[in-house]
Amino acid sequence: MRKCVLLAVLLLLSACSNRVGHRLDSGNLQHIHAGQTTRSQLIALFGPPDSETPYTDGQRLLKWTYSEARTLNTTEGQTLTVQMKNDRVLNYALSKS
Repeated sequence: MRKCVLLAVLLLLSACSNRVGHRLDSGNLQHIHAGQTTRSQLIALFGPPDSETPYTDGQRLLKWTYSEARTLNTTEGQTLTVQMKNDRVLNYALSKS
């Protein structure tokens, strides 16, 4: 009986999380090289970006975002931001929260 109650509590707690986006595989970051990696290569690594902002000077800002809200008010998040020009990576940053 005690195991059943514990299992029920664990199931309820696991159901109390909310995820947005796809978790980023930080191992794929080693495949990003400034001046070499293209937009299509980034999409092959991380999937389509969550947002893409074009600028008049030919640059683009691509973002991939993942966040997870869990029970007890804890959250986890990752954002990969890539600045591109002429379809090549200029620079990128991965932030975690």
